[in-house]
Amino acid sequence: MFYVPQSSFPGLSRTALGVCAFCALVNRNPTYRRVFYDPFAEQLFRNGSVDGPEVLDQATDWDAVLKFADDRSVARRLVASVLWRKTFMQSRALTAIKNGARQIVVLGAGLDTLGLRLSNGHSHIPVFEVDRPETIEAKRSLVSANFGVPPNVQYTAVDFSREATLEKLQSLGYDHEMGTVFIAEVSLEYVAPPEVADVYAMIRSNGAKETRFLTTYASTAAASQAQQEVDSIGKAVAGVGEPFRFNISPDEVGTYATQQGFSVLEHIFGRKGTESYLAELGLGPETMDFQMNALDASSFSLVRLRPA
Repeated sequence: MFYVPQSSFPGLSRTALGVCAFCALVNRNPTYRRVFYDPFAEQLFRNGSVDGPEVLDQATDWDAVLKFADDRSVARRLVASVLWRKTFMQSRALTAIKNGARQIVVLGAGLDTLGLRLSNGHSHIPVFEVDRPETIEAKRSLVSANFGVPPNVQYTAVDFSREATLEKLQSLGYDHEMGTVFIAEVSLEYVAPPEVADVYAMIRSNGAKETRFLTTYASTAAASQAQQEVDSIGKAVAGVGEPFRFNISPDEVGTYATQQGFSVLEHIFGRKGTESYLAELGLGPETMDFQMNALDASSFSLVRLRPA
């Protein structure tokens, strides 16, 4: 059965815990670690998951991580995918800040640690993290107990299907006239299409020329079928009560973005795109622990958008 951690906090998203686990496990790979290192993920996973201590104590080196992945039906590419997902979001966010953006909004933040990772060198940049009430409160508790919440990071609970995200953000001091980096990393996939469109409309209404939207699109059914995985990603997350509700294939991304009033600045997907991006990070296909042709139907596109 595909591994999805058990939460120690009632209501904490198990898929958010899973991504946190992958970040912690990637730290065990010396080559990957030079490219992406998350100094907070291990502690969050250890204290947020029922079996976090057991998993981490067994995964003492990279060989043990690969054994864990194979034993728990976790596609190796999913563990490694945090390299390009996390580095993409962080590097493009920093580029946008360099070019004039002055705040960051992370939608469906889960246990992502971008705000923590940027708190030392970019403590002047406000970071607003949004998620479901149970998940954001669990995160607040975990971060407070283990590291302390940085002064520039604020958490707010939003149910996309019932509440106006913009109003919640503004109540915390978010400035909708200011250039903003919006990030939705494998989070809108869990939201129904009408609510996804509402989020796009909210972001589009921020007319600052520096505003950018960094997001992902999922096409998990195609990826799982192409790779003949017994338990697809979509099937696994649905099995723990967190089903994907919004799916867009790579060849539909441009059309969808245009329909929502955005232009595509960058779109990374599949083997060719991922190999090119890995080269940008100083990595080659030989450093990956799976066949790169498995990415021909890659589960997630990485996209950088600009409101048109």
